[in-house]
Amino acid sequence: MIRDHARIVLAAAVALALSATMAHAAWKDPRMILKDVSEPPEEVTQGESFEITGVVKNVGGRGAAATVSAALSREGPKRDGWGSRLRRSAIPLGNATIKVPSGEARRFEIDAAVRSDARPGSYFQVVCVPRRGTKGPDVCRFDRDRVTVEAAEFAPGARSLGDPLFPQIGNGGYDVKHYAIDLDYDPVTNSFDDGTSTTIVARATQNLSQLSLDFQDLDVSSVLVDGDEAEFEQIEATPDLSPDPEVIQPMKLVVTPPDGLRAGKRFEVIVSYAGTPVHVIDPDLSSEGWIPACYTVDLIQTCDGAFVVNEPIGAQGWFPSNNFPTDKATFDTAITVPTGKTALGIGELSSRVDDLAAGTTTWSWSSDERAATYLTTATVGDFIYSEDELPEITTGRDLAVYNAVDVSATPVQLDNINASIRRMRGQLNFLSERVLGPYPFSSTGVVADRAAGVGYALEVQTKPHFSGSNSGPSVGVNTLLHEIAHQWMGNSVAPASWREIYFNEGWATWLTWYWAFEDNGSTTSPAEQLANLYASTPDEEWAQAPALLDDPAELFSNFPVYIRSAMTIEAYRQIVGDEAFFEFTRDLADEFAYGNISTDQYIDFALDHSGLEGNDLELLEQFFEQWLLVGAKPDILPEDFD
Repeated sequence: MIRDHARIVLAAAVALALSATMAHAAWKDPRMILKDVSEPPEEVTQGESFEITGVVKNVGGRGAAATVSAALSREGPKRDGWGSRLRRSAIPLGNATIKVPSGEARRFEIDAAVRSDARPGSYFQVVCVPRRGTKGPDVCRFDRDRVTVEAAEFAPGARSLGDPLFPQIGNGGYDVKHYAIDLDYDPVTNSFDDGTSTTIVARATQNLSQLSLDFQDLDVSSVLVDGDEAEFEQIEATPDLSPDPEVIQPMKLVVTPPDGLRAGKRFEVIVSYAGTPVHVIDPDLSSEGWIPACYTVDLIQTCDGAFVVNEPIGAQGWFPSNNFPTDKATFDTAITVPTGKTALGIGELSSRVDDLAAGTTTWSWSSDERAATYLTTATVGDFIYSEDELPEITTGRDLAVYNAVDVSATPVQLDNINASIRRMRGQLNFLSERVLGPYPFSSTGVVADRAAGVGYALEVQTKPHFSGSNSGPSVGVNTLLHEIAHQWMGNSVAPASWREIYFNEGWATWLTWYWAFEDNGSTTSPAEQLANLYASTPDEEWAQAPALLDDPAELFSNFPVYIRSAMTIEAYRQIVGDEAFFEFTRDLADEFAYGNISTDQYIDFALDHSGLEGNDLELLEQFFEQWLLVGAKPDILPEDFD
């Protein structure tokens, strides 16, 4: 009996020693506890954020990182702790990772974001940290007071983005990511057949009960939002664009989804429509949008399709969109036309499929580089179509080239156009190497149509368009350089509003001066252009400041928009010198690539790159104010700088 008792005592002593050893080993590991966790708000709205703070103390024998996580739980603390069942029913709020040395405490902060789709109701706030920092069972603290999650309010998106010249366009509450445009076009009737649709993928930037699209009055048959039928209404935008009855009043397609779209949600809208696309007449009575490609010879009119150019608002004449320069998106454009017709979209040709039974061909184009809606196209006609490659020297890549020349071109016209197109390789590489850095897109090309009465060329993204005349299609080399220059300045770097149109046109004008003098045999340098124009331009021409246009009919006014803004660029070049200037041009094209630029950003960027200090820097700021923002002839000139 005595021996048995001794064995029992010895076993107990061993067990006690082993327990102490194990406890000592555990003590050497990190051991986190939570202290002083902040109380939650009594109420919080779906999509709202609040701050959670507190302290993690490490009472273990070794320091470690500690990941603190927070959630809202419908159930309070249970005997089984913070188990997987509780986690599945919780709303995660966020986390924070901090380093906590042994024996010390560290404060944490969590920006607790309540998901926009969180289920309304009553919750407990729970904050947890793994006992060993990032491993081991959780140590949690539940707050005793409940948090009420309130349903968020939904509201219609704005029906204008507040452009000073075109307040009728642009829509708030969402950001478009992608357009997939599917057109079934009959050139004989100049109409879209059933089967035409535009799919828009966007992200809601607010809780949306209703959204609007810029779209003229085509026949809309249905609107689907995330696959469900949505209510829609076609109304005139406000205010009136012009008192002239010839000017097309912008319109809106107002869409009411069956359920609200929560902020942050990615959603899809499919608009199906048909009818005659709209030929838009602008406040200056020029044409844009879906323009019938027609010409007249000996009183006989010939129309072979459509010349599609959209600056500033014509895109809404043929597809629903957020028709504003700042809401850029990627594009897929599929155009079904009678076989034999050529159909052109922006970007690269992804497929061309013939339907022998229907006698149609579908041309599909894709642009992975974002574009503003006004730079898109869907031109259709009878063209001599060709594909080629253009080696870009600065990058070593081969750009795809797509050219289309109206088949009515005479042999002489065709030779002249092809001679201009051959100059494109040298022009693009001149701009890339000498001034602007790598070309911003994956392809280029020329569309030389015969659309009498249009009277201008446009820098359609990747495919500059030339309208030609009754006499035939044509492409001038200076104009081609101007439109290629726009691919950097105006397309990749787009205006923040239509008041910044001077940025687009000033750069394209100056770059044409520079190329013509440096590479095309002009005897007038940009410096001489500046001096001659400054001396010869009448005082009344200076009355309009380039950056303060207030009449949409003056959007393409030659002197303030094109010439004066180009003079500003040349004067800046002379002030800062070529080295600083050409570093500025490359950085400008790179910094704002695929985005937008405002007047303030433009001026600030030029000041930062000037290399000037003190009084000269202050004088340069005054220079930009006079040249861009004052309706009078500037008196600050390059010679005024040290």
